[in-house]
Amino acid sequence: MSLKASVLGVAAFLSVVSSAAVDDGCKALSSKYPDRTFFPGSERYKFENEYSWTSTTYLGPSCIFAPQCTEDVQFALRTFQEHQVQFAIRCGGAMPIDNAANIGPEGIMMAMTNLSSMAISDDRQTVKIGAGVTWPPLYGYLDEFGVTANGIRSGDGGVVGAILGGGPFGFMAYEYGMSNIAASLDCVLADGRLVTASADEHPDLFWALVGGGNNYCIVTEATLNTIPISSALIGTVSWGPGVSEQYIKSVEQFALHGAQYPKASFEGQTRWVPSRSPDISFDGYLWYSGEGDVPLGLENFTAPVLPITRGNITRTTMGQWSNEFNYAPPLGTRAIFHWLTSAANATAARIAFDTYYETIASLADVEGFSTAFSMLPITPIVTAAPNNAMGLGKDDSPAIWYVESPLWSNPEDDERVLGVHAEANAKIRERLSAAGLGPLPFMYLSDIQKSQIPETYPAYGARNLRKLKAIRDKYDPKRVFTELVPGGAKVALA
Repeated sequence: MSLKASVLGVAAFLSVVSSAAVDDGCKALSSKYPDRTFFPGSERYKFENEYSWTSTTYLGPSCIFAPQCTEDVQFALRTFQEHQVQFAIRCGGAMPIDNAANIGPEGIMMAMTNLSSMAISDDRQTVKIGAGVTWPPLYGYLDEFGVTANGIRSGDGGVVGAILGGGPFGFMAYEYGMSNIAASLDCVLADGRLVTASADEHPDLFWALVGGGNNYCIVTEATLNTIPISSALIGTVSWGPGVSEQYIKSVEQFALHGAQYPKASFEGQTRWVPSRSPDISFDGYLWYSGEGDVPLGLENFTAPVLPITRGNITRTTMGQWSNEFNYAPPLGTRAIFHWLTSAANATAARIAFDTYYETIASLADVEGFSTAFSMLPITPIVTAAPNNAMGLGKDDSPAIWYVESPLWSNPEDDERVLGVHAEANAKIRERLSAAGLGPLPFMYLSDIQKSQIPETYPAYGARNLRKLKAIRDKYDPKRVFTELVPGGAKVALA
């Protein structure tokens, strides 16, 4: 027998063994929890497998388990280890990295959909939520009590996933900073213990979880700090095409001076939909939580500096605002994120903006293609976070952060879209570096592309990475969440 035939034979044998293990794992779950274990062909299976907003993550696990309580999670975790079955954990499913929160037929997906409880404390200073809660229902619930949470601007992503991805980044980060929303996280360790991680209990684990992804445990509940904001001036607005010079200048100025007005915030979203128009549209989100109807600090985004051509700013609540959106994308949409950073400098933003759109212009004929190139002006308040695993601090600002979020229709175009974006981003980094304007070290796990995984944890800094690995060794010495949960960024492999 040739060496090639021998290798193929071993691979086939291991595949059969793995398939049998997955089948045994699904049978064990189904035997104990038939109403919580779902198989291909059922409506609930289809719902959970396609729960995410992008079809790049519809991987088709062998079965899906949807726990209803912590004890269910503990049983499932024992089952996965007993049968050595790979698995994925999905909370809200917002990250468009294919296997970050799902897995193919070689494994089992644990969907946290049923863990949707919400309970506010008597003093309204904290709220306890299940791991399946997403932002719009949480904001709507908190509206009832005249408070809110320091979460994302818009979107139907999971709350717990945003915390594990580095802390949610939204309107209120300009007043309260990033990565400090959680008061505590309840999680199941690899050995089955339920522990609470907070500043007082298991503080090392608590430190590692914010930005540490799925490397340490399965979070089942989170206690969040609330914010005493009952309403704000909020708007989705557009300045139309042809205003790039003033738009970019306004972004720069907000990054440099926006900390003077912490109740104001802005996110720029430049958009290109070639099937509708050859022009790039300059859009954005505006926020002001101060008193009155004049949004102080946003003068550079309103007339006469930059007149709004569509949309307006109205006083509303985060619950009303976030639940007005239709978050369902067209069926089958493909998507990625890509993360970039630069100095708070209009020249840097111009380099990034021009290079991106010049390079991706060739994708105009790709079916269903559209893209947003977000510009996020970052003030020192945003980055003045408590001691955190990401190494994020006041020295990381002022800055401008960018997120690319292209969409397209067909898997057949994946290679082309990804290749052109790789070319664009290589050029952006090269040109920013040549100008001495970036990229900056910070990486935001929630918004990276899969190809950026190898550089993400090293960007946290050598000291923090060593600490993250030591904490992983302490709480998961058998590497369950490294080897049995193959998706996402792995601390042990950085």
